[in-house]
Amino acid sequence: MEKIKMQLFGSFSLTCGERVLGEKQIRSNKLTRLLVYILMNRNCVLSHQKLIEVFWEDESRNPEGALKNAVYRLRNILKALGEENYISTLQDAYQWNPEICVESDYEKFEALNKGLRETDEEGKKKVFCRELIDCYGGNVSAKLAIEEWMMPKVIWYQSIYMDAIKMYCKILEQEKQWSELEMNCNRALLEDPVDEDVHCWLLTSLHKQKKYDQVITQYENSKKIFYRNIGISFPKRISERFQKILSEEGEGTAGLDELVDNLREAEKPTGTFFCDYQIFRQMYRIEARRSERLGVAEHLLLLTLRKKDFFLSEKQPKSVTQDEMDILEECIRSCLRTGDVATRYSAAQFLILLSMCSYESGLKVAERIREGFRKRVGKNGVEIVYELTDLSAGI
Repeated sequence: MEKIKMQLFGSFSLTCGERVLGEKQIRSNKLTRLLVYILMNRNCVLSHQKLIEVFWEDESRNPEGALKNAVYRLRNILKALGEENYISTLQDAYQWNPEICVESDYEKFEALNKGLRETDEEGKKKVFCRELIDCYGGNVSAKLAIEEWMMPKVIWYQSIYMDAIKMYCKILEQEKQWSELEMNCNRALLEDPVDEDVHCWLLTSLHKQKKYDQVITQYENSKKIFYRNIGISFPKRISERFQKILSEEGEGTAGLDELVDNLREAEKPTGTFFCDYQIFRQMYRIEARRSERLGVAEHLLLLTLRKKDFFLSEKQPKSVTQDEMDILEECIRSCLRTGDVATRYSAAQFLILLSMCSYESGLKVAERIREGFRKRVGKNGVEIVYELTDLSAGI
């Protein structure tokens, strides 16, 4: 009998020679889950009672009949792989035919993890890590992951993968393989977008490859990811890594032409300059001093997004969404000048430096942003509240 290859990671499928049976061909989520359960327990005899408890526990009408019908349908579906008797009938039980060999990606993954944990050799660790990462094609599909019996494995597989890829990233950092480190960090963030270690490694890898503009872009993207996924203030570790990179840029000596090339933006600047809050704070201090010295009009604008029933609701008001903050950012970018500077201060606030701008003009800017936002979101219960102050107040 031909060996069957089972793919569990990413999207479930069975392959026998050139014949493939996947989730799309099976069509039924229930049948897919039942087949996967039988395959993952293929060395066990599965009693009717056990299968009914797992898949038909809540069905009061003839669960025995529902089980027999499901197995009958599965046998017909499996004919796409060949005419073998894939599911054996026993006394009040079913079992995957033990004569049909199945080679699975998840068992290979588990074996690689065992090998990684048992070796102390750095060279072998690197090989095991790389093979583990390649074996993992994304976690189990959502159709299967929601099953109570599958969930612990889903969590475990993700944990193994992240441990392996972080171990590999550490090795790549030691070997100064910056390009491969960048690639693996991006790969890891697809699985866990809020892992602080990976964000730090990614910033370092970009810096070491002299991708200076990408460092700043990635740092800003990282902040958005944390706000979007868990709505918390930005992790201190990532900010410290970014500040360390900025400080390292000033080390050594260089000619003026080289420094100018390093300082200038990769593309012609357009629209508002968005930056990290720590950078914004330094720019604020510079502009406040300049405003006092030259007597020019400079203002600081604070925009706060909130629910309209903020003060009326007896319950805790719902926080604004990341999508609403993204729309507000787009409005800020489109309404301000190239020389203006902005930063995201919190999960619901933006700060803007308005250079060469009177108080009256600042109010017009705020109203323009608010009107642009209102047109985009309509009457959805969200509003912008703004405050405006002279920069000289910060001296």
